[in-house]
Amino acid sequence: MAADPSQPRRIRVERKIYRRASGVYEVGFKDGTGKQRWRTVQGGITAARAVRDELLARRGRGERVEPETRISLAHAAAAWLEGPVRDLRPRTDECYRNAVNTHLLPRLGSRRLDGITPDDLAALVRDMRAAELSESTIAIAIGVLNRIYRYATRRLGWSGTNPVSVMLASERPKPSQRRRRRIFEGAELEQTIAAAHEPWRTLFTLAALTGARLSELLALTWADVRLDELDDAEIEFAWQLDRRGERRPTKTDGSARTVPIPRELAVVLMQYKLASPYKQPDDYVFTTRSGGTLRQRNLGRALRTAQHNAVDEKGEPTFPALHRRDDQGDAVPVAHGDLPSMHSFRHTVASRALLAGESVDEIAFLLGHRDANVTRAVYVRELADARRRSMRRSRMIAEFGELFRQ
Repeated sequence: MAADPSQPRRIRVERKIYRRASGVYEVGFKDGTGKQRWRTVQGGITAARAVRDELLARRGRGERVEPETRISLAHAAAAWLEGPVRDLRPRTDECYRNAVNTHLLPRLGSRRLDGITPDDLAALVRDMRAAELSESTIAIAIGVLNRIYRYATRRLGWSGTNPVSVMLASERPKPSQRRRRRIFEGAELEQTIAAAHEPWRTLFTLAALTGARLSELLALTWADVRLDELDDAEIEFAWQLDRRGERRPTKTDGSARTVPIPRELAVVLMQYKLASPYKQPDDYVFTTRSGGTLRQRNLGRALRTAQHNAVDEKGEPTFPALHRRDDQGDAVPVAHGDLPSMHSFRHTVASRALLAGESVDEIAFLLGHRDANVTRAVYVRELADARRRSMRRSRMIAEFGELFRQ
């Protein structure tokens, strides 16, 4: 569960002992330089009291409580995962733990924090690229390592140089160089939706027009879909369904939004609602046959089925890659990213809006981005293409406008 910003980060339990929202105890103290430090304690209040009493005894004997230097990455990572990460959303928690356990600990876990160098991290980035991992995956791993170092400095009393902070630009992961996102091109979107069955056809249609996140679509209840006036219909996206099937508020305040929808889409949703056995305000819009919540893997399979069945105006497969066979007659695997995914609905909406001249601010609102800077960062290539095309057209008219005035 995400931390409530209105609540304090930690609550005082007794002298110099505090408890975080996750239940983890921390002991506050000042090191030999007079700087406030926090030490995470595993084992509950009894262990926290023991650590506090030891620190106070050392101060009472006139000893300086020096910053800790002999901390391994494994120890710091474990404390970080059981500390602030416990306050994060399950999906974020899962992502961070995967980066630690899959990429960082096998290679660097036994090393001390002060023994890991920028060269070690540059080698890690190179090896992850050699393993054909995406730049975004590499960026997450390096970002997690940076957070562990910051946590060790602020909470474990570690003192040293964070090697992530001194990596050269050429050594860092480059998410902007990742493969361009696959979107629906030409009539692929319309042909895919036409080949889908309910509830997928309506869900895909809603995704195609609103650009909502998959988790937001799955979390919709009929109370969120306002169809009383078809000409003034709207949908409120204020919830998301996590991978455990739990309905939670959207990740940020900027993600919560109410999107007006055209009459045509409102009619589609009204017809779908009338045909559904689950139409009470608290019922999910898109459900299993028994009324349960759909999961993301359900949608992935449904999309691939629709793509397999989709045909163009000549009756030919819309996605020929799904029909290729090898010499033995077995289906040829389709490489990751060669076909549009569920997230491609969202990227297609944004790309089409950009090329149509919509402002970045309006697209940021539609997509539920925190601000337009997020939209610019995610769709930097599409923005560049849109500007380039607009400038090219303007130059053509400026140079050859007389041809059209004759």
